[in-house]
Amino acid sequence: MIRATVRDDLGHHWESFAEFTTNPQGQVDLALAAPSGGTYRVADAMGLFWSMQLDPAVETRGPFVKTNPDPVVVTIAAELDGKPTARIQLTRRFLADHIVRGDLDDPSLVGAFFRDASERRPGIILLGGSGGGMSIEHPALLASQGFAVLSLAYFAMPGLPQDLAEIPLEYFERAIGWMRKHRAVRPGPLAVIGASRGGELALLLGATFPEITAVVGYVPSGVGWAGIKTTGGPAGSAWTYRKNPIRFVRTEPTDLSAWDKKPVALTPTFLSQMTDPAELDYAAIAVENINGPILMFSGTDDQMWPSLNLADLAIQRLIARDFKHPYEHISYAGAGHFIRFPYSPTISEIFHPVVKTPMALGGAPENNHIANLDSWQKCLAFLRRHLGAA
Repeated sequence: MIRATVRDDLGHHWESFAEFTTNPQGQVDLALAAPSGGTYRVADAMGLFWSMQLDPAVETRGPFVKTNPDPVVVTIAAELDGKPTARIQLTRRFLADHIVRGDLDDPSLVGAFFRDASERRPGIILLGGSGGGMSIEHPALLASQGFAVLSLAYFAMPGLPQDLAEIPLEYFERAIGWMRKHRAVRPGPLAVIGASRGGELALLLGATFPEITAVVGYVPSGVGWAGIKTTGGPAGSAWTYRKNPIRFVRTEPTDLSAWDKKPVALTPTFLSQMTDPAELDYAAIAVENINGPILMFSGTDDQMWPSLNLADLAIQRLIARDFKHPYEHISYAGAGHFIRFPYSPTISEIFHPVVKTPMALGGAPENNHIANLDSWQKCLAFLRRHLGAA
């Protein structure tokens, strides 16, 4: 048996294992041999990494958390008849040597900025979803691939609104201006990348601000949705611009059965709100106004919301309006809501930090891994093609 273990930045223990029969020389090639048992089932040299599972004793289920871009050390041990026979430690890095993390010199913005220490790079603004806060490892990896990346928080952090409700788009307009003026950002094209509600937001920002010249949406929505408030009554719109609320789907859900079972799978609830074409047209994001190419990813087993259908609404609108820039929607069979970057532990459930309840994300581990790997490669190719990279 081969076992891999690591701790994330919350101190949570993650572990994977695989059982093999060696050849007569006592060797096994993980790239060629499928395990006879373990946390993954197919021949894959990186299977021990993406199939890692969170300690079952941790009640608040979630992803592998990084609060800083420091490397993580993975311990890999070989066992025979339950006894350790060999052990090695591998270091996984998120930042290339020439990439530095800098503070924002605008007190009205909250985020982390990753840039090349000496060269100007094409700019990217990265947005999270309904969990709030900001990502660290994803922007660090993108910056290491040749970009200047602002991971921008917009709620649920000190100095920001605590609810995803009536967030002014002017906040993001300031961030766009900040990126355009920064000495580490190359003049010219500027991309925005968002996931989930951040994917909805990325499409909306591209449709509102012509300075955005490329949009990538991970499990996004082509229509606006109501905000999320934990207290104080209905949230209304999630976004505003010039003090006006952005249109959102007003249809009340007819299927609330998802809340009767944990983890909560909200896709049926969303689908029950999507039966009126006129309402979807009312809440549609004007994606045809985006000033550049669009790339979207979804999973057919997304249990958080029906990202396949929601991204297709944007595609249908682009087709109907003869959109002049390249656009593509890639959907991964059997993948869920949590699509990020290669070889990160796959998850199908999360304790939502805002709603404070377990939520189903969907997707089989192998399918989520394929989505992570392929979407990362396609996203990088898209960014390099339309932004250029050093």
